[in-house]
Amino acid sequence: MWIYLQGLESSDLPVDPAGFDALFDVEFDELRRRVRAGTAAWLERGFFQLNELYLLQSQLGAERELPVFGGRHIPDPAGGPGHVTLDPPEVVRTAAHLGRVSFPDLWEEWRQLPSSESDDELRERLAQHHEDLRALYASSAERGWAVVKHFSF
Repeated sequence: MWIYLQGLESSDLPVDPAGFDALFDVEFDELRRRVRAGTAAWLERGFFQLNELYLLQSQLGAERELPVFGGRHIPDPAGGPGHVTLDPPEVVRTAAHLGRVSFPDLWEEWRQLPSSESDDELRERLAQHHEDLRALYASSAERGWAVVKHFSF
């Protein structure tokens, strides 16, 4: 299970599900090149827990729902998870939100919950995912780009 997020110009946003599939139907090396170039992020594990961190009660505002799963859903006609897009204003709001939140503070609050996991490996993974998302949304916001999310479950 993984989530791949790609920043791109709004004019390059696909107009239908087939276009979204084509955007992500590339060799794995190309996806990794995009991640290294800073125009994409790859979340392999822990994204459900990261989403829970962002949804803590102490985090106010609708922006808290946007970093991982939020945005406009594009259904997959074949019944898969589909795709999600955030338009440039949502990307700007998400970047601002991630710029304001402190991962260590979120982690400390989250690990106090009875349902939370709190091992060091998970903390490191979530901290890296947080930084990757922060960088992607900040870069995309600066460029005036949208962000597209591809889910593989």
